[in-house]
Amino acid sequence: MNYAGVSTLPMITNAGQGRGRAVAVRLGGYARISLDKDGKEMGVDRQRQDYSMHAATRPGWTIADHYIDNDVSAYKKTVKRPEFERLLADLTNGVIDGFITYDLDRVARQPRDLERLIDIYEANPKLVFCTIKQDYDLSDSDGRFMARLLVNVANKASADTSRRIARKHKELAENGKNGGGHRAFGWNEDRLTVNEAEAALIRKAHEDLLAGTRISTVTREWQAQGVQTARKTAAPISRTAVKAILSNWRLCGYRAVKGDVFTGADGKPVIGEWDAITTPEHLEAVRAVLEGTKQRYASKNPNDTNAYRYLLSGILRCANCGARMTPNLRSSWTPGGKGSRFSYRCPTKGDGGCGKVSRAGEPLDEWITALVHDAEAALATALETESPEDWPGESRLAQIEADREKLMEAHKAGRIGVDTLIAMIDPLDSEKETLKSERTRFIVERTRAADTVSLADEFERLPIERQRAVIMKHIKAVMVAPAGQGARKFNPDLLKVVWAA
Repeated sequence: MNYAGVSTLPMITNAGQGRGRAVAVRLGGYARISLDKDGKEMGVDRQRQDYSMHAATRPGWTIADHYIDNDVSAYKKTVKRPEFERLLADLTNGVIDGFITYDLDRVARQPRDLERLIDIYEANPKLVFCTIKQDYDLSDSDGRFMARLLVNVANKASADTSRRIARKHKELAENGKNGGGHRAFGWNEDRLTVNEAEAALIRKAHEDLLAGTRISTVTREWQAQGVQTARKTAAPISRTAVKAILSNWRLCGYRAVKGDVFTGADGKPVIGEWDAITTPEHLEAVRAVLEGTKQRYASKNPNDTNAYRYLLSGILRCANCGARMTPNLRSSWTPGGKGSRFSYRCPTKGDGGCGKVSRAGEPLDEWITALVHDAEAALATALETESPEDWPGESRLAQIEADREKLMEAHKAGRIGVDTLIAMIDPLDSEKETLKSERTRFIVERTRAADTVSLADEFERLPIERQRAVIMKHIKAVMVAPAGQGARKFNPDLLKVVWAA
């Protein structure tokens, strides 16, 4: 085979199509670029124009479909290229007669990807594979050899580049400098000053999360407001993107590498050159909430969960047997009719209850909400006159940091050996982690305690998890006594409220 850009068309015509006559060939066009900073797809557009013009010079060739992987790496093993996968499927299923691309390294920078292509072309030798520079007969041993050689060269070039970039990023991280890529959500294009509109969204979302709002609720709110990521993609912002934004270590000024805080030679987090949006302590509490480690920070109330869809689920208890009451929908309820949409019922014996106590849902929800109103108002008044309480472990945590630093200095000066250093630092680090967990719990509980609302004006607009958090701040449980045979009228005398301390 001649590798100086000879067309694969003669190969096709030799396969019984008739020499010298143009053969209709429906090709797919593949374009890819690893990084598109501004999201305008200019790089892949240039590739698409070039391979389309090249295909137009070949008799009978038409571009039947375009497969575009914009801003997608072909070198990173963990990255999946959706359009590349679609291309392989269409080649396998005979949807297209082959494909054309700008260069081989647009298609494969990992030998494993090339081998997948080779398997397809070996199974169907008539498939066309063409690049702007030259064509490759992947059904032929010489063509496979040349393609493998060039992909291995591209792979080594990517590996060398990756190593240099990693070293560059390490140097930037050590000096608290910004890395490459797009600006982070919350900062302006200079990547140093805070974008106040986006920062306000972040701060409010943090407070909402600490107060009990779920990340899915925050995501829906951002989507309703039309909030987009810093890259301004057309798709609605996703839950994954919102979580990444709200947990970014950059928010508290820390330099991070691959999602982990980068520590300097002194063992302390490296502080970035940009303006911070929140404090490390506050961000750690938010990250704990997002990671779902509720046992580390939440109150000991077993009812405190985001899983409930009804206001008093798990809070109500049957006074007859002590079981938690659960909601039960009433299918006979009609809009405009009397009664309640649902009721709270004690589970049957098979589910751990006695099944003898039930109560209409709406009037019970309304009564508890009204009952909590005065407690919320009193709490709001008290908070106005009280200064915020400081976490009592702050001084001890600062002392641990100071002791740890002294030990490190003593080791560097040769006054203590490594065995002694480890023996003395390990218990300090263990106590430090315990204190940080306690601080996180303190921040969350203080935030929820201070999260007062005017129930008459705001309560109905809160998501269900926040409504429950407000109630459980004041009430541990409500014991519901049997109403008796034939009782229909709501009777609050049959309810006993167990108030939180």
